[in-house]
Amino acid sequence: MTGRDLLREQWDALRAWIEESGVLDHRTEPSVLEAWNVHELVTHVGRSFLALTVLGPETRTAPLALGDYVAGYGASAQEIADGTKQLARSFEADLLGGIDNCARLGFRTLDRLRSDVVSTPRGALRLDDFVATRVIELVVHGDDLGRSVPVVAPPPLLAGTVELVREVLATAYTDTVGRPPQVDDELTWIRLATGRLPSDDPALPLL
Repeated sequence: MTGRDLLREQWDALRAWIEESGVLDHRTEPSVLEAWNVHELVTHVGRSFLALTVLGPETRTAPLALGDYVAGYGASAQEIADGTKQLARSFEADLLGGIDNCARLGFRTLDRLRSDVVSTPRGALRLDDFVATRVIELVVHGDDLGRSVPVVAPPPLLAGTVELVREVLATAYTDTVGRPPQVDDELTWIRLATGRLPSDDPALPLL
């Protein structure tokens, strides 16, 4: 199954959960991410698809390694937070419709792209690698939503997408320290690698 297929399947599953689980009954409550409430976190999940809409073909520049690209997230944290809050205000009356439109625009762009390497605001990247970053967004923030509202059923994080995220983060870790991480539980490793759980490992979190 391709990364595009995994992205669509994970989105469909997570989108249904957002609507049906009762998580939106808690939309004004704080999330586990200090900067956002649940409404803003759901908005961010949808907003992640808008990054696809600014991609274009790149034929002159060598692509970045995926680990290097992902490691650059921290530098954009404030910009991402500000953009999410602004978009969340515009989704106040129709949150589900808002995130649906974001996904529709993102997938439309993805379906039209024919270049193996694309230009992004942070540099050139293989298109398949950029799709993997969107899968990371859904898995990591889907898990954030589940931990934010533990009274509802946990979000459906699909085995294929969790494995993809684990692999990407493990590769980034290996490139940083020169050895693979010890991974006993995939979701725990993802939480450690993304700073959701504390670690004594100086190489963590990766982003």
